[in-house]
Amino acid sequence: TGVASCSFTALGGLAPGLVSLGASQLIARGLSTALGILIVIVAAEEMPARCRAWAASVLVLSAGLGSGMAVWILPVADVDVRGWRVVYLAASLGLIVIWRYGRRLPETQRFNEAIDHDTSDDEEARDRRRARLTLLAVSAFLIAMFVAPASGFQNDFLKDERGFSAAQTSLFTLFTSTPAGLGVLVGGYLAERRGRRTVGAVGLAGGTILTTLSFFSSGSALWLLTLVGVVMTASAVPALAVYGPELFGTHDRGRANGLVVTIGVMGSAVGLVTAGFVSDRLGGELGPALALLAVGPLVVAMLIRLRYPETAGLELEEINPEDA
Repeated sequence: TGVASCSFTALGGLAPGLVSLGASQLIARGLSTALGILIVIVAAEEMPARCRAWAASVLVLSAGLGSGMAVWILPVADVDVRGWRVVYLAASLGLIVIWRYGRRLPETQRFNEAIDHDTSDDEEARDRRRARLTLLAVSAFLIAMFVAPASGFQNDFLKDERGFSAAQTSLFTLFTSTPAGLGVLVGGYLAERRGRRTVGAVGLAGGTILTTLSFFSSGSALWLLTLVGVVMTASAVPALAVYGPELFGTHDRGRANGLVVTIGVMGSAVGLVTAGFVSDRLGGELGPALALLAVGPLVVAMLIRLRYPETAGLELEEINPEDA
């Protein structure tokens, strides 16, 4: 998936038109998402019980750095009318990294042990997997319904409803988003010490409420609410991200997480359409639409406290007895 995603991304730089560019990036995005799922699974299977959420926080920060590096080369697109092609072709550099280091990465010990064991299990284990898959899938859908429009429409909100210039929007994004790294690190640490459920529920609920209020605010309140909301939301990311690999056995971990992410993408699409529709009916104001969609993450925060199991400090075999 790593080689293929880099190759299809670079192929976009040779695209003769918009259709072929969209097709190549559709495949590349899907493959890169699959690679992200696999990386988290490998980390969860290899890390000690008290380090999985911390490892997730490091991976999230690394992914953020990679996204930032992609933005660094955007000015190349201004050099020439064909300069945008260089941005896509730069993805071919990833092939060097994968070829050099990917071959050194061993298969996880848990996977090697699992392929030598009988995969049959009882009805209780199958019911447990179905319940966990449903819980995570519903949570991913409801969270994505809010997060996608809240982040995707933020620049439009700043420009159209608050009169921000392009420079002000860039400064606002830099000021409010950079501290998210601190939230991720602290959240990963607390998730190992205080438990996944508390950190995940508090961070998700607090971040959702503050982010929603920011779309009803202006001036210094807008900056402050967005900043604190981003940090609180970021603190919940490691605690919630690690649940996907933790709640499924070795034979089901990849497939289940793929389904959860796919349903989350569907939630993003529904959220974007819903926010746009409601906003248009309310004179173009985004705040009321996000307030409606914010119900979803708040419901998930309740589910985390009431239905999610606490997995901090437990080995994967304790969480999934069929792997023992």
